[in-house]
Amino acid sequence: MPNAPYRIYAVRYAHRACNTSEAFYGDYHKAPMTMDYFVWALTNGTETVVVDLGFTEAVGTRRGRQFLRCPGKGLAEIGVEAAAVKHVILSHFHYDHVGNYALFPNATFYVQDSEMAFYTVCALIRLNYDKRLQFVDGSREIVPGIAVHHVGGHTAGMQIVTVAHARGQAVVASDASHYYRNFEEGIPFNTLQDLPRMYSAFAKIRELASSPDLVLPGHDPLVLERLKRVGNGIVEM
Repeated sequence: MPNAPYRIYAVRYAHRACNTSEAFYGDYHKAPMTMDYFVWALTNGTETVVVDLGFTEAVGTRRGRQFLRCPGKGLAEIGVEAAAVKHVILSHFHYDHVGNYALFPNATFYVQDSEMAFYTVCALIRLNYDKRLQFVDGSREIVPGIAVHHVGGHTAGMQIVTVAHARGQAVVASDASHYYRNFEEGIPFNTLQDLPRMYSAFAKIRELASSPDLVLPGHDPLVLERLKRVGNGIVEM
């Protein structure tokens, strides 16, 4: 029997004001805009995978972010109990994607070799000693219907996630494309490790997604408008 398609949930947990010069490479206008922070849950009733961990309230406050709720509370609203999750994909190691590892005591965390080689994150080193890290070199299926793919660009080991959705193959791009505009217009985000690979990441996203409307960027407030609302700051594809 084929696996049931996955539902993809975006759970907003924080928010901040920013400007276009921060979000779009080569933009010098500094026009005001906003950025949302999400964690993602992928579930088909049999398997559940969480993508990214968000930051803690203390870290967000120190950085001037508007912390809305603990990501674990947002996940609980859609029936995902963090303590029961067995699979967590870390798209990359920036602070807003690795902060709440302690909420997932029974999870294995999937990371790219090249990201672990580029960054030193003490908590992840401890998880490695506990045999709770799984290293990927390129592409790998995590559970049936969900796979990760190394793209680089934003960070050395940036990875995106493909998901078997009812409408085709979806891509959770995370920070390979912060906003829809990044990949739609081919404009890299202004924080990057390798500019050429930012462009090749856009190409990989387009190659893997069955259609452009199945691409989910990492920080765009428009995610809450383009997907189906199922809760306060929670939407579903």
